Amino acid sequence: MTRTYAAVSNKGGAGKTTLVTLLAGEYALRGERVLLIDADNRQNLSGWWRLCTEKDNVPENMEVTIASTQRSIEQAIDNIGRAFDLVIIDAPGVDSSLQATIIRSADLVLSPIQPAIKELEAAGQAVAAVNEINDQHGLAIGHFNVRTRISVPGRNLEAYRYIRPFVAGLVAADYRTRLLDTELFERNIYREIQNGLGTLQMQALTEPVRKARAEVHALVDEIEEQRTSLGFEGAA
Repeated sequence: MTRTYAAVSNKGGAGKTTLVTLLAGEYALRGERVLLIDADNRQNLSGWWRLCTEKDNVPENMEVTIASTQRSIEQAIDNIGRAFDLVIIDAPGVDSSLQATIIRSADLVLSPIQPAIKELEAAGQAVAAVNEINDQHGLAIGHFNVRTRISVPGRNLEAYRYIRPFVAGLVAADYRTRLLDTELFERNIYREIQNGLGTLQMQALTEPVRKARAEVHALVDEIEEQRTSLGFEGAA
């Protein structure tokens, strides 16, 4: 049965597209057929795919399609998505009816959080949107927060130290969300692959790439472990 994940944040530049490409590359490496849906009007995801095609770096087990309306998103999931094991949607970076359609279509929503107050606010808005849709439609969509663009100095920032208690407060208020332990560090290779180099998993195994791959591998392991243990097995 096809699983559908969505990367959602109400803040532009939060790192959704980077998160989507990193996850897609890891799932594809594990033998899953992955469909990526670019629903963000900035089209960073489809732009990356176009560059990959031009440079002959098209990843295996993966396809990208653009869907900019509610109907096209539903058609992409229901028609094209059936041929894939996993669909990952890069949602628009603003709160909209389109975002609500994407969340409602997902089994799991992932929100990247950088150590900054605006990022926390955007993640909180995503959590609230997921829980509102769950309540309205009797669904059980899960929500995970992923810390991204982390640096060693950045861990000393007040905003970084506030991420864990912020999410803990949401959980205490009965919001269906969780903060993942695995963090994505600020790495040059994560930016470089957006220039049409394919996926992280296609790069020569230098020491920086090895560290990055271990990080993404751990993140996917945690996502699947937590999704299963918490019963996020799909929308009702």
